[in-house]
Amino acid sequence: MIKPADITALLLCGGKGARLGGQDKPLLSLGSDKIIDHLLTRLKPQTGEIIISCSRNVARYEAYEVRIVVDESPDEGPLGGLQSAFKAVNTEWALTCPGDIPFLTRDLVTRMSLDAERQGVAVPFADNERQNLCLLINRQRRNELVAFYAQGGRAVKRWLDFASIQSTDLSELGSSFFNVNTARELEEAIERTNHPNQP
Repeated sequence: MIKPADITALLLCGGKGARLGGQDKPLLSLGSDKIIDHLLTRLKPQTGEIIISCSRNVARYEAYEVRIVVDESPDEGPLGGLQSAFKAVNTEWALTCPGDIPFLTRDLVTRMSLDAERQGVAVPFADNERQNLCLLINRQRRNELVAFYAQGGRAVKRWLDFASIQSTDLSELGSSFFNVNTARELEEAIERTNHPNQP
């Protein structure tokens, strides 16, 4: 089992929020807390350190007192942000996570550890699709992903296909990967936050 102290979480907060009028999604409020508050609460017990990768609102993210990496390639999509942020990771393992999934399961590392140790990277399959930006990935595989980017690769999903990575079936946890992209989804997330049986 991979220990939390050996993992750095990379929280990807560089999106443009195009379907929400350009708002910075991790900083959107769900009741009294913001999306990023929910994520930090869920990630901290699973990892030794958290790094936020962002391209705007840097001062607001700095208030969370975690390390900040400014995305060097904000127009290159999530993989551009990842390859920038990987440089700041000092641990053997990194856990990558998009900044708009407030209900991330609290045992993601436990669920993915075996597959991660077996193939150097694990990626969950849930909510009827592979969750390409939720990776538990070791140093060697990170180097491979960075090399893929340098050679013109621009999507994590393409690298996962290229490397023939087998997904970890977390179908029963599909709701954990609910992401906020639209005003309706934001309303749904607020409703879910207020529900006493929140996962």
